[in-house]
Amino acid sequence: MEEQRREEELEEARQFQMDMLPDSTPDILDLDIAATIQTASEVGGDYYDFFPESDGKSLYVVVGDATGHGMTAGMMVSITKAGLYGIPSIPPNDVTERLNRVIKNIDLGLNRMAINVARFWNDKIEFTSAAMPPAYHYRSDTGKVDEILIGGLPLGSLQDETFDLLEIDFKKGDSLVFISDGLPEATNNSGEMLDYQSVMDCVEANGNQDAEEQKQALLDLGTAWLGNLRNQDDITIVVVKKK
Repeated sequence: MEEQRREEELEEARQFQMDMLPDSTPDILDLDIAATIQTASEVGGDYYDFFPESDGKSLYVVVGDATGHGMTAGMMVSITKAGLYGIPSIPPNDVTERLNRVIKNIDLGLNRMAINVARFWNDKIEFTSAAMPPAYHYRSDTGKVDEILIGGLPLGSLQDETFDLLEIDFKKGDSLVFISDGLPEATNNSGEMLDYQSVMDCVEANGNQDAEEQKQALLDLGTAWLGNLRNQDDITIVVVKKK
């Protein structure tokens, strides 16, 4: 009975996590978008979302990872999602600073939210991060990938924390790939982690493909590495490509 109850609780938490995700990817700004979360056996706090501005001139892409598991992580994700609705036309670092104050004021103890926020507009990306893994910018003109890593504390750490902003040129054929740590830190039967370099190499090798194919290549990379094991943590992948 105890095992059945635990399974039911896990399924409820997993369904809650899925309910927090968007039903579809937006069709806006000549962007080709693919996204997925491959849930783990122990439900984590991964989250992604899209927030188009009402005038259709820009799009915010959010990828996050709440600390903890189950409904505790789900609560943090739901607070984050609610705090992101109605984003005004402000830079992503201002968005994270506002959201950080909301989360800190609610005070969920030691629970935190790592997050990447990117705003796509005018052939540019404004990008900020709060303790998330790097994003990867595939440049179509060179066929190379830039790792985009901004340091900082996760949301909910300090009341008046500030976050750096990076501006990136985003040209036709370029891609920006977001991941959570579940992919690079996936551990195989030998106890070895996949690592970030392997993820970056996969992004570079498949950067000329469409967004869905790039996403699938990364999922296949994780599956091949894990073998018969299930991923120990959620694996989130969001690919945004400029058509």
